[in-house]
Amino acid sequence: MEKTKLVINKAFFGKENCLKIALNQQKECYMHWGMKKDNKYEWIKVKFADLELAQIHEVLDSKKSQVAFFHSFNGKTRQILVNKSTDGESIFFKIKEMNKSLTKGEMTVMKLLLAHIIIRMNLQ
Repeated sequence: MEKTKLVINKAFFGKENCLKIALNQQKECYMHWGMKKDNKYEWIKVKFADLELAQIHEVLDSKKSQVAFFHSFNGKTRQILVNKSTDGESIFFKIKEMNKSLTKGEMTVMKLLLAHIIIRMNLQ
């Protein structure tokens, strides 16, 4: 089986965690939450639609303070929460098992990537 090529693959690393955003050639966007355990990362992967990404972009752009999504895959339901801190200096991407905060600079990078991904997902 041929491996799916990634068009965008950006990781935001913390001390013991990571949030990755990826877009593949099939125009599928995934976020991966990673938590370091025993010197290696355990990952949770969630696929996002363009409209969900647009809602996250609105939080990054301070048009909303938070968004929440429910995703089901293989009989497992997971809630995803994205909310901005009250001072606007960071944003939190949370799932039950893990969360990752992004700094102001990382928020800018994520916002630009999301805008680009949304456009790419909708081009022929």
